Amino acid sequence: MAKHTLFYAVVLPGLEQLAAAELEALSAHDIEIEHGGVSFSGTTQLMYRVNLRSRVITRVLMRLRSFRNMTLEGLGFEIDKIAWHLFLNESSKVNVSVSTKHSRLNHSEDIADYVSLILKKAMPKIGTSNSALFEQSIHIRIENNRGTISLDTSGERLDRRGYRLESGKAPMRETLAAAMISWSGWQPEQTLLVPMCGSGTLAIEAGLVAKQQAPNLNHDFACLHWHNFKAKDFEKVVERCMGMLKNEAPKTANIFASDINAGGVSITQNNAQRADVTAWMDTTVLDVHNLVKPDSPTGGVVLLNPPYAQRIGETASTVSLWSDLGQIMRQQFLSDPAWKVVVICPEQSFEKAMACKVSRRLKVTHGGESVYLLELASIN
Repeated sequence: MAKHTLFYAVVLPGLEQLAAAELEALSAHDIEIEHGGVSFSGTTQLMYRVNLRSRVITRVLMRLRSFRNMTLEGLGFEIDKIAWHLFLNESSKVNVSVSTKHSRLNHSEDIADYVSLILKKAMPKIGTSNSALFEQSIHIRIENNRGTISLDTSGERLDRRGYRLESGKAPMRETLAAAMISWSGWQPEQTLLVPMCGSGTLAIEAGLVAKQQAPNLNHDFACLHWHNFKAKDFEKVVERCMGMLKNEAPKTANIFASDINAGGVSITQNNAQRADVTAWMDTTVLDVHNLVKPDSPTGGVVLLNPPYAQRIGETASTVSLWSDLGQIMRQQFLSDPAWKVVVICPEQSFEKAMACKVSRRLKVTHGGESVYLLELASIN
């Protein structure tokens, strides 16, 4: 039986339940929800699978040690116990990230400097390669006099899929967009409307779901640069991901992205082309005030990410727009039980402006601000 390792999935606070559901679907073990993350266990192949296929997780950490000795010497003792030669090499540019809360060991910069010094003494050739260096992050988290030492497996954040080379003002994180889609309950056989699509993140993430494409196939994971990286094991996981792809495009697209700004629609089209989901989407220039419910026998979902002051720096007429959106949703969609409307909302004043009842809500911390996913209640 393959050895199981303990991992920790970092997520935007509020998305823990969605991440746990993803991990369960990917056959993770020992799933436990914490604030801002989910711990789980599994094999190295599971770690590859989660990095490649997760849609809502920000990064995956491998737990190396836990400790309770709240002195620098005690931490150094734990650092020395780790077989760093399995992970680090001459091409590793090590970055030590420290967070500490309610603990005797509480000077983050001193801790990071101390750990870096120990690693340099233990492996003096780290980062000495003349070729390009790859940044490897070590995460030390100390809270209530309990500490963990973890190694980042993901590299760059997983929400950075690589397709969004163009964007509008304050684009939505890909992981939040994927979470909004999952939370809405949308299924690929249903119609999906994304008015005010901006740079197209919501529609493109839905396209990846419909295509059954692993969202991070082109990601340069940190674990690929480890000294003990086993390419054959990783390639097997990639092959399984490729085998799940729906390469045959649908006869008719059922993901409809629109925006009043022709430039935004053009950006959406370019980003969708890079993500290779253009066949699953239809894009058009359309004022949201002219949005009409399409004829769809399976019903559908409307996803709204309207502009608001904190996100784009504008205040004039914003509340009026939200009021108009509420009226459009009531007239076109909320009277039909086959349709569902989910909106991302920053504060109660905008929710009040829509004048729609809310059937459920989910608080998410995004960009240092709290936002809410709201499912608007049917008026039947």
